[in-house]
Amino acid sequence: MPRRLSIQEHLSVDELERNYRATHDPIERTRYQIIWLLAKGKTTREVSSVTGYCLEAIRKIARRYNHQGQEGLVDRRHQHRGPKGFL
Repeated sequence: MPRRLSIQEHLSVDELERNYRATHDPIERTRYQIIWLLAKGKTTREVSSVTGYCLEAIRKIARRYNHQGQEGLVDRRHQHRGPKGFL
């Protein structure tokens, strides 16, 4: 039987859906979608088939959300400029 991940109730299912639909950053949007679907009771395999993310990535996103809440879904890659002297 496919495994269901447990999602902490930092946000309600309705709040997760609203944030998923309102977020403009594509990475954050997909992360909200993943957590929203998991919170609705979907399995990791079902979420993977909808989002295209691998099972391990879905588990990592779920762990980060469970530990950090909404802050764990923020895409911080734009804040890193790379090493000094590069380019």
